[in-house]
Amino acid sequence: MTMSSQSTVASVDPSSATRVEVDEGIVAAARDVGSVISKHVETTERDRRLAPPVVDALRAAGLFRLFTPRALGGLEVDPVTFARVVEEVSTFDSAAGWAFQVNTGAWWTSRMSPEGVAELYEDGPDLMMAASFAPPHRAEEVPGGYRITGRGPLASTIHDSRWALMSAIVFDGDEPRMTPAGPDFISVVMRTTDVEIIDTWSSLGMRGTDSNDIEANGVFVPESRAFRVEPDSIASSPFDGPLYRMPALAATYPIIAPVALAIASGAIRELRDIVTTKVPLGSMKRARDRGAVQSAVAEAEAMARSARLFFYDALTRAWERAVAQQPFTLEDKADLMLASTWAVRTAARATDLMHRMGGTSGIYTRSRLERHFRDAQTVRHHGFVSDSRLETVGQVYLGVAPEFPFVAF
Repeated sequence: MTMSSQSTVASVDPSSATRVEVDEGIVAAARDVGSVISKHVETTERDRRLAPPVVDALRAAGLFRLFTPRALGGLEVDPVTFARVVEEVSTFDSAAGWAFQVNTGAWWTSRMSPEGVAELYEDGPDLMMAASFAPPHRAEEVPGGYRITGRGPLASTIHDSRWALMSAIVFDGDEPRMTPAGPDFISVVMRTTDVEIIDTWSSLGMRGTDSNDIEANGVFVPESRAFRVEPDSIASSPFDGPLYRMPALAATYPIIAPVALAIASGAIRELRDIVTTKVPLGSMKRARDRGAVQSAVAEAEAMARSARLFFYDALTRAWERAVAQQPFTLEDKADLMLASTWAVRTAARATDLMHRMGGTSGIYTRSRLERHFRDAQTVRHHGFVSDSRLETVGQVYLGVAPEFPFVAF
């Protein structure tokens, strides 16, 4: 069942201090696929990619067209609704929530030529696109487009994606082509059938995300599927809605942070279940009757809830700015980076606390607490929300040129 965005109703999101339009119909559609996701959690984890019935269920619910423009048959939801959907799905399986990365391609194609857009959407609005941004590949300009060579990691959901987005620097011979802003930096979209998928995803956590390496060996990409990466680019129809005026990282943060928050909430729930019957070694009472456990549960709840509030509030404020057609300053973009990074960092700390309180119950692979711990530690290392992003935000706030260039986009 594909949900229509016409079911949008005005509501107050419980995680935000400001009023926001949330499409509760789409959130409900995400909740409805939970039974399918839960049934295949072990298969997804074992096979290191989403089980086919899960992919089919997410597609049938319209959840791979959330960032596709309405004019192209998509839902074009606001990022707050999007984040709510990701968080909902992630309560059943964090890998399924992570699969929403394929939606970000729709945001990036807003910078592409009309010819490129027409090609990407010729089969319908469910644009599934994996991405590997770093390191940049080598691009050689040739008649009609570029030849792309390079290898990139962490292309999530790559086997189920028809397209792959990669970054590249244009070279003239052995030297990068320079512009007043630095190297000539572009993004290109290739068919996944034109790249080699290299099986590297043997990971600590988030094992079902299919985040393998991809390699291009002289792949020709037409000019229509290449675009320059520039801050504050202006998108044209059909990408002229407020969604496509959001900062570039706002297409990714509503995935990463909600997944991490859902993991933390799951760890808290699991610990609460464990301690109702667990009697620790050397103790005469159940773990839930111990003051240390009681305090830890309260602390984890406070950490997760406050981080969630901060994230959704920042995301809502960014959306309101986009709707009002107000420009985003570098500090505005840093605000969103801070809220997202803090959500992931805090969620990992809360999950770690619950894992420690679980004692030996959390060391077995059969334990959901063990899975939450592994997933949280994996998510926190994503380059867009790693601990070093706090340095990036601090640099912006203090007027220092940020070393991480993506904050400007």
